[in-house]
Amino acid sequence: MRAEGPPQGSNCAPAGGSEAAKPRAWGDPTSAAAPVAGGIGALVAGELDPAYRRRVETVVEWLPPSADECSHIVDIGCGRGYFAHYYATLGQHAITGVEIDAVVATRAAATHAAQPRVAIIRADATALPLGTATCSGAILSEVLEHVGDDAAVLRETLRVLRAGAIAAITVPHVNFPWAWDPVNRTLQSMRLQPVRKGPLAGIWAGHVRLYDIDALRRVVQGAGFVIEEERAMVRHCLPFSHNLLYGIGKPLLESGWLPATIAGSIDRARSPHADSSRIAAGLRRLLALRDGRNRVHEGFDVPSVGLAIKARKPG
Repeated sequence: MRAEGPPQGSNCAPAGGSEAAKPRAWGDPTSAAAPVAGGIGALVAGELDPAYRRRVETVVEWLPPSADECSHIVDIGCGRGYFAHYYATLGQHAITGVEIDAVVATRAAATHAAQPRVAIIRADATALPLGTATCSGAILSEVLEHVGDDAAVLRETLRVLRAGAIAAITVPHVNFPWAWDPVNRTLQSMRLQPVRKGPLAGIWAGHVRLYDIDALRRVVQGAGFVIEEERAMVRHCLPFSHNLLYGIGKPLLESGWLPATIAGSIDRARSPHADSSRIAAGLRRLLALRDGRNRVHEGFDVPSVGLAIKARKPG
Protein backbone atom coordinates (compact mmCIF):
# COMPACT_ATOMS: atom_id res chain seq x y z
CA MET A 1 0.00 0.00 0.00
CA ARG A 2 1.50 3.30 -1.05
CA ALA A 3 1.43 5.83 1.76
CA GLU A 4 2.27 8.96 -0.22
CA GLY A 5 -0.42 11.50 -0.91
CA PRO A 6 -0.68 14.76 -2.80
CA PRO A 7 2.29 17.12 -2.51
CA GLN A 8 2.50 18.38 1.03
CA GLY A 9 3.59 21.91 0.24
CA SER A 10 1.44 24.80 -0.95
CA ASN A 11 2.95 25.19 -4.41
CA CYS A 12 -0.44 25.46 -6.07
CA ALA A 13 -2.71 28.47 -5.96
CA PRO A 14 -6.06 28.29 -4.17
CA ALA A 15 -8.66 26.33 -6.09
CA GLY A 16 -10.32 29.51 -7.20
CA GLY A 17 -7.07 31.22 -8.23
CA SER A 18 -6.18 32.14 -11.78
CA GLU A 19 -2.56 31.00 -11.69
CA ALA A 20 -0.78 28.01 -10.17
CA ALA A 21 2.87 27.08 -9.81
CA LYS A 22 3.80 23.53 -10.79
CA PRO A 23 3.96 21.09 -7.85
CA ARG A 24 6.14 18.02 -7.49
CA ALA A 25 5.42 15.52 -10.24
CA TRP A 26 2.94 12.78 -9.34
CA GLY A 27 3.76 9.39 -10.77
CA ASP A 28 4.79 9.04 -14.39
CA PRO A 29 3.61 12.11 -16.34
CA THR A 30 3.27 9.98 -19.47
CA SER A 31 1.04 7.39 -17.82
CA ALA A 32 -2.27 9.25 -17.62
CA ALA A 33 -5.04 7.24 -19.22
CA ALA A 34 -6.86 8.82 -22.13
CA PRO A 35 -10.32 9.86 -20.88
CA VAL A 36 -12.91 7.21 -21.67
CA ALA A 37 -15.34 8.05 -24.48
CA GLY A 38 -18.68 9.07 -23.02
CA GLY A 39 -17.21 10.18 -19.68
CA ILE A 40 -18.62 9.00 -16.39
CA GLY A 41 -21.89 8.01 -18.05
CA ALA A 42 -20.09 5.31 -19.99
CA LEU A 43 -18.35 4.00 -16.88
CA VAL A 44 -21.56 3.58 -14.88
CA ALA A 45 -23.94 2.75 -17.72
CA GLY A 46 -23.93 -0.91 -16.67
CA GLU A 47 -24.39 -0.21 -12.95
CA LEU A 48 -27.16 -2.23 -11.31
CA ASP A 49 -27.97 0.27 -8.55
CA PRO A 50 -29.66 3.43 -9.91
CA ALA A 51 -29.03 5.28 -6.64
CA TYR A 52 -25.31 4.53 -6.79
CA ARG A 53 -25.13 5.56 -10.44
CA ARG A 54 -26.80 8.89 -9.72
CA ARG A 55 -24.51 9.51 -6.75
CA VAL A 56 -21.42 8.92 -8.88
CA GLU A 57 -22.70 11.13 -11.70
CA THR A 58 -23.48 13.91 -9.21
CA VAL A 59 -20.05 13.74 -7.57
CA VAL A 60 -18.24 13.84 -10.92
CA GLU A 61 -20.47 16.68 -12.15
CA TRP A 62 -19.65 18.78 -9.10
CA LEU A 63 -16.00 17.77 -8.93
CA PRO A 64 -14.85 17.16 -12.52
CA PRO A 65 -11.64 15.18 -13.15
CA SER A 66 -8.73 17.34 -14.23
CA ALA A 67 -5.34 16.58 -15.78
CA ASP A 68 -3.92 19.81 -14.38
CA GLU A 69 -0.75 19.21 -12.35
CA CYS A 70 -2.25 21.04 -9.38
CA SER A 71 -5.35 18.86 -9.30
CA HIS A 72 -5.26 16.41 -6.38
CA ILE A 73 -8.52 14.99 -5.12
CA VAL A 74 -8.94 13.13 -1.83
CA ASP A 75 -11.63 10.46 -1.54
CA ILE A 76 -12.33 10.15 2.18
CA GLY A 77 -13.73 6.77 3.14
CA CYS A 78 -12.77 5.44 -0.28
CA GLY A 79 -13.76 1.82 0.40
CA ARG A 80 -12.60 -0.41 -2.44
CA GLY A 81 -11.48 2.57 -4.51
CA TYR A 82 -14.26 2.82 -7.08
CA PHE A 83 -14.01 6.60 -7.33
CA ALA A 84 -10.26 6.27 -7.77
CA HIS A 85 -10.97 3.94 -10.68
CA TYR A 86 -13.44 6.34 -12.26
CA TYR A 87 -11.28 9.43 -11.84
CA ALA A 88 -8.05 7.79 -13.01
CA THR A 89 -9.86 6.41 -16.05
CA LEU A 90 -11.23 9.88 -16.82
CA GLY A 91 -7.76 11.42 -16.77
CA GLN A 92 -7.54 12.84 -13.23
CA HIS A 93 -3.98 13.93 -12.47
CA ALA A 94 -3.91 12.49 -8.95
CA ILE A 95 -6.37 11.05 -6.46
CA THR A 96 -5.71 9.80 -2.94
CA GLY A 97 -8.13 7.37 -1.32
CA VAL A 98 -8.32 7.27 2.49
CA GLU A 99 -9.81 4.20 4.17
CA ILE A 100 -9.71 3.14 7.83
CA ASP A 101 -10.54 -0.55 7.36
CA ALA A 102 -7.25 -2.42 6.91
CA VAL A 103 -8.67 -5.26 4.83
CA VAL A 104 -10.61 -2.95 2.53
CA ALA A 105 -7.69 -0.53 2.17
CA THR A 106 -5.31 -3.36 1.29
CA ARG A 107 -7.72 -4.64 -1.34
CA ALA A 108 -8.11 -1.14 -2.81
CA ALA A 109 -4.35 -0.65 -2.91
CA ALA A 110 -3.88 -3.97 -4.69
CA THR A 111 -6.55 -3.05 -7.24
CA HIS A 112 -4.76 0.19 -8.08
CA ALA A 113 -1.17 -0.99 -7.69
CA ALA A 114 -0.44 -0.46 -11.39
CA GLN A 115 -1.97 3.03 -11.47
CA PRO A 116 0.71 5.60 -10.53
CA ARG A 117 -1.81 8.42 -10.27
CA VAL A 118 -3.74 6.70 -7.47
CA ALA A 119 -2.56 6.44 -3.86
CA ILE A 120 -4.41 4.54 -1.13
CA ILE A 121 -3.76 5.46 2.49
CA ARG A 122 -5.06 3.72 5.60
CA ALA A 123 -6.06 6.45 8.04
CA ASP A 124 -8.83 7.83 10.22
CA ALA A 125 -10.99 10.44 8.51
CA THR A 126 -10.63 12.71 11.55
CA ALA A 127 -6.81 12.71 11.28
CA LEU A 128 -5.88 12.75 7.61
CA PRO A 129 -2.14 12.30 6.92
CA LEU A 130 -2.25 15.14 4.39
CA GLY A 131 -0.90 18.65 4.61
CA THR A 132 -3.10 21.67 5.19
CA ALA A 133 -4.53 23.17 1.97
CA THR A 134 -2.99 20.49 -0.27
CA CYS A 135 -6.10 19.14 -2.01
CA SER A 136 -8.10 20.69 -4.83
CA GLY A 137 -11.25 18.72 -4.08
CA ALA A 138 -12.75 16.13 -1.71
CA ILE A 139 -15.23 13.29 -2.05
CA LEU A 140 -17.29 12.27 0.98
CA SER A 141 -19.71 9.78 -0.54
CA GLU A 142 -21.73 7.65 1.89
CA VAL A 143 -19.21 8.24 4.69
CA LEU A 144 -20.62 10.64 7.29
CA GLU A 145 -23.38 8.20 8.31
CA HIS A 146 -20.71 5.66 9.35
CA VAL A 147 -18.69 7.84 11.74
CA GLY A 148 -19.33 8.84 15.31
CA ASP A 149 -18.25 12.47 14.87
CA ASP A 150 -19.35 13.65 11.44
CA ALA A 151 -18.52 17.27 12.31
CA ALA A 152 -14.89 16.34 13.03
CA VAL A 153 -14.60 14.59 9.67
CA LEU A 154 -15.92 17.66 7.88
CA ARG A 155 -13.57 20.00 9.78
CA GLU A 156 -10.63 17.80 8.83
CA THR A 157 -11.80 17.80 5.22
CA LEU A 158 -11.93 21.60 5.30
CA ARG A 159 -8.37 21.68 6.64
CA VAL A 160 -6.82 19.72 3.76
CA LEU A 161 -8.72 21.60 1.05
CA ARG A 162 -7.37 24.69 -0.67
CA ALA A 163 -9.39 27.87 -0.52
CA GLY A 164 -12.27 27.73 -2.97
CA ALA A 165 -12.11 23.94 -3.31
CA ILE A 166 -15.24 21.78 -3.54
CA ALA A 167 -16.32 18.90 -1.32
CA ALA A 168 -18.94 16.61 -2.90
CA ILE A 169 -20.96 15.04 -0.07
CA THR A 170 -23.62 12.33 -0.26
CA VAL A 171 -25.52 10.60 2.55
CA PRO A 172 -28.58 8.32 2.91
CA HIS A 173 -31.89 10.10 3.48
CA VAL A 174 -33.88 9.32 6.61
CA ASN A 175 -37.04 9.78 4.54
CA PHE A 176 -36.22 6.97 2.11
CA PRO A 177 -38.83 5.32 -0.14
CA TRP A 178 -40.69 2.33 1.27
CA ALA A 179 -39.76 0.26 -1.80
CA TRP A 180 -36.04 0.80 -1.24
CA ASP A 181 -36.10 -0.92 2.15
CA PRO A 182 -39.62 -2.05 3.13
CA VAL A 183 -38.55 -3.71 6.38
CA ASN A 184 -36.81 -0.72 7.91
CA ARG A 185 -39.28 1.77 6.51
CA THR A 186 -42.09 -0.16 8.22
CA LEU A 187 -40.13 -0.37 11.48
CA GLN A 188 -39.36 3.33 11.27
CA SER A 189 -43.04 4.18 10.85
CA MET A 190 -43.74 2.15 14.00
CA ARG A 191 -40.91 3.93 15.85
CA LEU A 192 -39.07 0.65 16.33
CA GLN A 193 -35.32 0.07 16.09
CA PRO A 194 -34.05 -0.64 12.55
CA VAL A 195 -32.42 -3.85 11.39
CA ARG A 196 -28.69 -3.10 11.10
CA LYS A 197 -27.18 -6.50 10.29
CA GLY A 198 -27.85 -9.35 7.89
CA PRO A 199 -29.71 -9.57 4.56
CA LEU A 200 -32.63 -7.52 5.94
CA ALA A 201 -30.45 -4.70 7.27
CA GLY A 202 -31.18 -2.52 4.26
CA ILE A 203 -30.32 1.17 4.35
CA TRP A 204 -29.30 1.05 8.02
CA ALA A 205 -26.49 -1.49 7.54
CA GLY A 206 -23.43 -0.23 9.39
CA HIS A 207 -24.86 3.26 9.83
CA VAL A 208 -24.79 5.44 12.93
CA ARG A 209 -27.43 7.80 11.55
CA LEU A 210 -29.43 8.81 8.50
CA TYR A 211 -29.96 12.48 7.56
CA ASP A 212 -32.66 14.89 6.62
CA ILE A 213 -31.57 17.94 4.65
CA ASP A 214 -31.69 20.27 7.66
CA ALA A 215 -29.36 18.05 9.70
CA LEU A 216 -26.96 17.74 6.79
CA ARG A 217 -26.94 21.49 6.20
CA ARG A 218 -26.22 22.19 9.86
CA VAL A 219 -23.21 19.91 10.11
CA VAL A 220 -21.75 21.02 6.76
CA GLN A 221 -22.14 24.72 7.48
CA GLY A 222 -21.05 24.25 11.09
CA ALA A 223 -17.73 22.86 9.87
CA GLY A 224 -17.11 26.07 7.92
CA PHE A 225 -18.28 25.18 4.42
CA VAL A 226 -20.48 27.27 2.15
CA ILE A 227 -23.25 25.29 0.44
CA GLU A 228 -23.53 25.84 -3.31
CA GLU A 229 -26.04 23.19 -4.37
CA GLU A 230 -28.28 20.50 -2.87
CA ARG A 231 -30.07 17.46 -4.26
CA ALA A 232 -32.40 14.66 -3.20
CA MET A 233 -31.97 11.63 -5.44
CA VAL A 234 -34.02 8.57 -6.44
CA ARG A 235 -37.65 8.52 -5.41
CA HIS A 236 -38.76 5.56 -7.54
CA CYS A 237 -37.34 2.03 -7.30
CA LEU A 238 -38.41 -1.61 -7.22
CA PRO A 239 -39.43 -3.12 -3.84
CA PHE A 240 -36.55 -4.56 -1.82
CA SER A 241 -33.95 -3.00 -4.15
CA HIS A 242 -31.44 -2.40 -1.36
CA ASN A 243 -31.84 -5.86 0.12
CA LEU A 244 -31.39 -7.50 -3.26
CA LEU A 245 -28.33 -5.46 -4.22
CA TYR A 246 -26.48 -5.25 -0.91
CA GLY A 247 -28.01 -7.82 1.41
CA ILE A 248 -27.66 -10.63 -1.14
CA GLY A 249 -25.73 -9.49 -4.22
CA LYS A 250 -22.78 -7.78 -2.57
CA PRO A 251 -21.88 -10.71 -0.24
CA LEU A 252 -22.10 -13.13 -3.16
CA LEU A 253 -19.78 -10.97 -5.27
CA GLU A 254 -17.23 -10.45 -2.51
CA SER A 255 -17.21 -14.12 -1.54
CA GLY A 256 -16.34 -15.19 -5.07
CA TRP A 257 -19.42 -17.43 -5.28
CA LEU A 258 -20.78 -15.78 -8.42
CA PRO A 259 -19.82 -17.23 -11.83
CA ALA A 260 -17.04 -15.24 -13.48
CA THR A 261 -19.28 -14.00 -16.28
CA ILE A 262 -21.78 -12.53 -13.82
CA ALA A 263 -19.11 -11.11 -11.50
CA GLY A 264 -17.32 -9.45 -14.40
CA SER A 265 -20.57 -7.85 -15.55
CA ILE A 266 -21.34 -6.17 -12.21
CA ASP A 267 -17.95 -5.55 -10.56
CA ARG A 268 -17.56 -1.76 -10.30
CA ALA A 269 -13.78 -2.03 -10.39
CA ARG A 270 -14.03 -3.42 -13.93
CA SER A 271 -16.31 -0.81 -15.49
CA PRO A 272 -17.18 -0.06 -18.24
CA HIS A 273 -18.91 -3.42 -18.49
CA ALA A 274 -19.55 -5.62 -21.45
CA ASP A 275 -22.76 -7.60 -20.97
CA SER A 276 -21.27 -11.07 -21.08
CA SER A 277 -23.93 -12.35 -18.68
CA ARG A 278 -27.58 -12.53 -19.68
CA ILE A 279 -28.52 -12.84 -16.02
CA ALA A 280 -26.74 -9.60 -15.11
CA ALA A 281 -28.20 -7.83 -18.14
CA GLY A 282 -31.70 -9.00 -17.24
CA LEU A 283 -31.30 -7.91 -13.62
CA ARG A 284 -30.04 -4.55 -14.78
CA ARG A 285 -33.11 -4.04 -16.96
CA LEU A 286 -35.38 -5.12 -14.11
CA LEU A 287 -33.87 -2.68 -11.61
CA ALA A 288 -34.02 0.13 -14.17
CA LEU A 289 -37.75 -0.28 -14.79
CA ARG A 290 -38.73 2.57 -12.46
CA ASP A 291 -35.56 4.63 -12.69
CA GLY A 292 -36.87 6.46 -15.74
CA ARG A 293 -39.32 8.28 -13.47
CA ASN A 294 -36.55 9.70 -11.30
CA ARG A 295 -35.33 13.27 -11.67
CA VAL A 296 -31.95 14.87 -11.05
CA HIS A 297 -33.44 16.52 -7.95
CA GLU A 298 -36.59 15.05 -6.43
CA GLY A 299 -37.20 17.83 -3.92
CA PHE A 300 -36.97 17.53 -0.15
CA ASP A 301 -40.68 17.15 0.54
CA VAL A 302 -40.90 13.60 -0.86
CA PRO A 303 -39.05 10.37 -0.02
CA SER A 304 -35.70 9.79 -1.73
CA VAL A 305 -32.83 7.36 -1.31
CA GLY A 306 -30.06 9.90 -0.83
CA LEU A 307 -29.10 13.52 -0.28
CA ALA A 308 -26.18 15.39 -1.80
CA ILE A 309 -24.52 18.70 -1.07
CA LYS A 310 -21.91 20.59 -3.07
CA ALA A 311 -19.91 22.49 -0.47
CA ARG A 312 -17.10 25.00 -0.97
CA LYS A 313 -14.27 26.03 1.31
CA PRO A 314 -14.44 29.84 1.62
CA GLY A 315 -11.61 31.92 0.28
